[in-house]
Amino acid sequence: MEIMDYNAIPAYLESTELTFELESVGIYENIMFPVSAKEISPQVEVQYNLEVEKNTQKSVDQGHSPWRLDPVATTQVFVSLQLSPSGIEGNDPIELENLKFLHSDNELAIVEVNDSDTNIHTVYLKRLIRKDESGVWTVVGYDENGK
Repeated sequence: MEIMDYNAIPAYLESTELTFELESVGIYENIMFPVSAKEISPQVEVQYNLEVEKNTQKSVDQGHSPWRLDPVATTQVFVSLQLSPSGIEGNDPIELENLKFLHSDNELAIVEVNDSDTNIHTVYLKRLIRKDESGVWTVVGYDENGK
């Protein structure tokens, strides 16, 4: 296969695996691979109520809580509420700069948390109601530091 652009990475998607060839790995520091929703196994599963999620989707459709459409913002609120279960006053205890977006497709998102105030390291979210850009994200689990 001929490379059209010097920095191009020829990639071939077969099922849920990504096969690739690189001339030089050094210039590509962050290569992300597809993750299947079936492959996740969080340390801690977060319970949710499907009826509540349906109502949340309706609320977001009406313009309320638009942050639920963003997996990073949803992670920020979730982790902040783990630190302040009675509610968040003022700024979120977890800053956006401490969250790293690792993966997203129409069904699954994974966000890494790098904040010394929490032991939560990785958060897994799914779109349970609508699996497109208008669907709300729901935290379904997380990993703690040390996994």
